[in-house]
Amino acid sequence: MRTVNISDLKAQLSAHIQLVRDGEEVLVCDRNKPVARIVPCRLTDHSEQEQRLIARGVLTPPLHKRPASVSWPEPPGNVSDKVMEQVWREERESR
Repeated sequence: MRTVNISDLKAQLSAHIQLVRDGEEVLVCDRNKPVARIVPCRLTDHSEQEQRLIARGVLTPPLHKRPASVSWPEPPGNVSDKVMEQVWREERESR
């Protein structure tokens, strides 16, 4: 990890951003005291739509991937699709 003071970062921002593009992290310091970290943005696992939402700040990607062994829990209850369809239809009609 590269360490840089704010004044040096401002003077050579493009060079430091290139380091980040190349995969290196940059620790930003204010008078030799760490205040921030610039890390590479790894978006290759996301669709183009997700990448656009992330770039706009609408979507925040998870910090860690969920292990493949972990699955979503089954919802409680045993309601058939036919019954749910009828409930949805009645709800829409009452609007």
